[in-house]
Amino acid sequence: MDIFFMYMYTAQESVLPSAIRNNTRLKSIQGVVTSLCNYYGWINDSILFNMEVISENVPLKIGTNVLALVEENERTHVFKAVKVKVMTDLPEGSEPSKLGKRLCIRCVTSVTEEDVYISEGMCFPLYLFSGAFKPFKGDLVLVEYSMNLGTSNINIHSVSPLNSQDMNEVYVTSIDGRNGMVEARVFFTLDSLQIPSGYTPGLYDIVDVVAVDSIQQHCSLRAVSMNPVQEEI
Repeated sequence: MDIFFMYMYTAQESVLPSAIRNNTRLKSIQGVVTSLCNYYGWINDSILFNMEVISENVPLKIGTNVLALVEENERTHVFKAVKVKVMTDLPEGSEPSKLGKRLCIRCVTSVTEEDVYISEGMCFPLYLFSGAFKPFKGDLVLVEYSMNLGTSNINIHSVSPLNSQDMNEVYVTSIDGRNGMVEARVFFTLDSLQIPSGYTPGLYDIVDVVAVDSIQQHCSLRAVSMNPVQEEI
């Protein structure tokens, strides 16, 4: 891939809110890293990814097994990875386990009091989610499932956040009503944020946050909890 094409790909595909609106375009694929360059690589010789979409910043090498959430560009028909997770405990070329369980990455499309939807007709009960927070639209989750023999129906066994990370002593950089940003790259909303009683985030507050992979407007992280840092006097 030449430098011009790589620039066009990066500029046009870095914002991903359309993935939430049309989740049917997203597919979870298990594959192997087949080539690597400084800023991008290929999975199965057919799926392009940028380095910033790799969960947990795990180093990659050719032959690494990965799970990828993939979208096809309607104009160029190039497959790109929205998110890539390294499967370090997955043997090369492995198929479903002896118990018939598989893993896939999904994007949350909506949440009710009791259920979390990962497509228009597929959901799981909230109690199956292992995260210490309530999922939100756009969050990326790792789903363990199995297929019912002879049908296309699936059984969902467990669901967890695709990735979470601690971010200490970072700044609230914008506030817009009940929404805001941390470090200009982590989205948060008071509609789904764990904060201490009596605290409301303010502009330029220094905070500790826990963030998860999530497809939001202009960013790929969402803060699920936030605690103000007490400055020493």
